[in-house]
Amino acid sequence: MHHTLSLASWNCAIVLIPFFCALASSLSAQLRIKAVGDVLLGSYTPQMYIPPNNGRIFADSIGAYLHGADITFGNFEAAFVREGMKPQKCSEASRRKGVCFEFGVPLTLAPALKHLHFTVMSVDNNHADDYGTEAAQLTLQTLRSYGIEPAPKRGLAELLIRNKRCAVIAFGFSQTSYHIADIATVQRVVHDAKKHYDRIIVSFHGGAEGKNATHTKNKTEVFCGENRGNVVRFAHAAIDAGADLVLGHGPHVLRALEIYNDRFIAYSLGNFLTYGNINIKGISGVACILDVTIDEHSGRFLSGKVIPVVQMPPGIPTYDHNKQAIHMLNELIRQDFPHTPLRVDEDGTIRTAF
Repeated sequence: MHHTLSLASWNCAIVLIPFFCALASSLSAQLRIKAVGDVLLGSYTPQMYIPPNNGRIFADSIGAYLHGADITFGNFEAAFVREGMKPQKCSEASRRKGVCFEFGVPLTLAPALKHLHFTVMSVDNNHADDYGTEAAQLTLQTLRSYGIEPAPKRGLAELLIRNKRCAVIAFGFSQTSYHIADIATVQRVVHDAKKHYDRIIVSFHGGAEGKNATHTKNKTEVFCGENRGNVVRFAHAAIDAGADLVLGHGPHVLRALEIYNDRFIAYSLGNFLTYGNINIKGISGVACILDVTIDEHSGRFLSGKVIPVVQMPPGIPTYDHNKQAIHMLNELIRQDFPHTPLRVDEDGTIRTAF
């Protein structure tokens, strides 16, 4: 039997085909990013903490929650080192007093980052140079060898996602960083990158540290005598210059989330995986995996989810069934950004209308 298409049906098809093509395009035109805060896989110093089985325990514990994104980001709070390399940042006196810390990660732990599905990591932080220039360069080489793009000091990581050129630009507070307090440079760097890249993600290491540093303040923060920036001014300036997403780390605790000009800001994602040598007691061990989707064409925030995480001693991240991160973030948003149209539901869904 032969079937023929009527003129009416043909005309309907002509009208509907572009509609469904446009609908499919709009549904697929989304960039999904998963992001976490500080990552320390283990270290030779100041005390030796090395996880068993080359860190496979981390992927077994939390790896499934990091799978499935176009970009998976973290802050590598250390340097990779070969056995025999010596730390170079601290004086012997400051080491003895316990006021200066150096983190050197054995190369044998590098595969753990791949098993955790990371695709890009910031290496602009106050521990990137703990073992000197040679180890800092080794860190960049090691990350790249595992298919992870490093976002270095005064540099960026470049990723190609479905023919869209994406850049992750790192900012920090060291003398060799794009300094977060230098707003003119912040805006210039982001503006210049916008000429060459379709989407811009900004990473920053800034703000004070510790359990008393959970609140995000619109003023300059000084910690250990260092200018750690006005992180609100920094984040807003970066977005004004063209950034589509801002991801913060450094305080070692969670900080609030904010929507600014339809762009998403996480002011600190906390201690995600810090095996030994970093305090994970109480709120210092509470973190999250941020799962956000932005419009691939405009960069506008579309949707998101908070996956709550807690570290089990000596630093193994696991899903937090008590959802402490969700409760903390809602309280911090309420107190620090009461006018931002953002709340986190009990299941972790991020809402921008309520």
